[in-house]
Amino acid sequence: MALALLTTLTAGCATAVSSACPREVEYSSQQQQRAAEELSTLPRDGMVRGTMMPDYGRLRDQARACRDQK
Repeated sequence: MALALLTTLTAGCATAVSSACPREVEYSSQQQQRAAEELSTLPRDGMVRGTMMPDYGRLRDQARACRDQK
């Protein structure tokens, strides 16, 4: 009986969908300056600057839009 109850309770949690917005990470000006210096050494059309950074930028934009809608 206890196993059936536990299974029922955990199954309910597994199907729940969260509507929470992802939290944006805040960076200090020193961290931003260091990142800018490091990024300047990478090729513009490389994986980090050409693909990953734009993807991360879109994710941050979506997080801001989600937060502003609440």
